[in-house]
Amino acid sequence: MKINEFWKMRKDSQRDAVATAVVIALIYVLILWVNLAETLTNWFAQYEDLQLDEIPFLLLLIALGMAWFSRRRMVELNKEIHLRALAEEKIMQLLVQNKALTRHVLRIQEVERLHLARDLHDDIGQYLLAIRLDASALNLSKKDQNLHASTSLYAKRILANADHIQAMTRALMRRLRPAPTSSQDCTEAISILIKEWHEQQPNIHLDINVEACSSLFTEQINITIYRFIQEALTNISKHADALNVSISLKSISNERGQLLCIEIIDDGVGFKAEETSHGMGIIGMRERIDALNGTFIAKNNISKGVTISAQIPI
Repeated sequence: MKINEFWKMRKDSQRDAVATAVVIALIYVLILWVNLAETLTNWFAQYEDLQLDEIPFLLLLIALGMAWFSRRRMVELNKEIHLRALAEEKIMQLLVQNKALTRHVLRIQEVERLHLARDLHDDIGQYLLAIRLDASALNLSKKDQNLHASTSLYAKRILANADHIQAMTRALMRRLRPAPTSSQDCTEAISILIKEWHEQQPNIHLDINVEACSSLFTEQINITIYRFIQEALTNISKHADALNVSISLKSISNERGQLLCIEIIDDGVGFKAEETSHGMGIIGMRERIDALNGTFIAKNNISKGVTISAQIPI
């Protein structure tokens, strides 16, 4: 039970107490007007043998007993309401702490992505470049008659494998690279992200409506926008089997204030209901939005496909 509901109940109790007092006063005036005590005494006197004149005292004892019983139950109810209010307050505190922890985890995740991308670039990238240079030297030295005939083939294989690993490394570094923090870089990075994704999915028709990111956005909002769109596009390429995708990013104003609205729609195969609550991609997207006190919705379209949307207060 929420605290405001508790105070509403208290106000209702006060109103009922006033109404009861007014009714009792009116009944008492009526009793005085009809002279009820003398009337009942005369009537009960006719049945003295049955001791009916003791009934008023019995009714009084019953009323006192019910009042005592009601008082005890009211005290217990007040204690329970108080305990529930404390529990809800504790839950709200834990919710705030959980959101703060989520934001901290997301920041740590971005730092780890940055370090991993640097390691890939500095270490693996340099060694792959050295392999390519050596293989190229072997390939160019095939004119040497003393060189075994198969060396040229091996060199070509080394070059092909190095090219493949380098391409995978570049793709991984693009995925791991930190999301932009400035508004200009945020808009540019989203455009590059969508362009690179479309190059890998040329058969999908894209409808893009992305407004320029405001300079008032915080670093966390910019990161959330970037990762949200990135995860949604990854899910579409892996699971949706879609032919058309619409991406919308804009700000609106309503009774809740200024909101940043993100909406991604595809016409793919959709998903099952349990996938929205157990899929790691969906869970990650929801946690990012919840960390910013936003709202997240993932639902199947009436015709076909999926709509994933979020609203973030800014």
